[in-house]
Amino acid sequence: MLSMTRRVHFSAAIADWLPDRKISENESIFGMDCTSEPYGHNYTLDVTVEGEIDPRTGIIVNIKELDLIVRQRVLQELDRKFLNRSVNFFCNRPVTAETLLECVHSLLNRQLPPIITLTGLRLEETPQHVAEWRASEGYEEKDRPGMLLTRVYEFAASHRLHSPHLTDEENRELFGKCNYAHGHGHNYIVEVTVAGPVQPRSGRVIDEALLDDIVNAEVIDRYDHRHFNYDLPEFADLIPSTEVVTKMIWDRLQSHIHAPARLYRVIVRETARNIFEYRGEDE
Repeated sequence: MLSMTRRVHFSAAIADWLPDRKISENESIFGMDCTSEPYGHNYTLDVTVEGEIDPRTGIIVNIKELDLIVRQRVLQELDRKFLNRSVNFFCNRPVTAETLLECVHSLLNRQLPPIITLTGLRLEETPQHVAEWRASEGYEEKDRPGMLLTRVYEFAASHRLHSPHLTDEENRELFGKCNYAHGHGHNYIVEVTVAGPVQPRSGRVIDEALLDDIVNAEVIDRYDHRHFNYDLPEFADLIPSTEVVTKMIWDRLQSHIHAPARLYRVIVRETARNIFEYRGEDE
């Protein structure tokens, strides 16, 4: 099987408010700053399908046909709409990136040509907030598709790569400039992905403010403007390569993400060309 992804863009307005709920309940769901006033996002939607290559055409599906279905079924329903009021799917549920993907899934499911299968959806609400659905993750209770929610963070820190198991010459040969005595710094980009069912009450896999608090306390506030080799005791006996940093971030976060959500993936971007990913030993 081969997969193909088609990317489309749309704009929509949402409100952090459920009209059939009391003010106190809305505040508990959306936070104290919730409001019935609409605000907008420019969304990026990736639709991934899978199929066999047709030997006659060399393609798995006519991309024009797929594009037409996505535009007719999804964009005509969502683009330039106030989703809370204009889309029946949201008449009694909050509009979040996760529920919006549930809506897209319901609009596309069983509407595609039989020669292809819908296997993935990815919705970027902002560059720092992304929801994903993957068929490989299976379905949760009541046929609600499980979701992946990714939040993106940044911190600056220094490190020196030097192994006590190697000679000074071997360290210089292996690590090059990264072995300079006083170390060097990076602006690290950290992507934290949580998996789980969408909670009907909140429309979220996990409360994003809670996730931000956890990541900030365990990672960002702890590591920002620090030197891994000298300032952080957990690295005292470790070589603070970004591989090790990535796994350490996983270890620090995992126990703080509680069921039914679970930590799914940690990605650390050291530079634009050096990217590290960890999903735990059991994944």
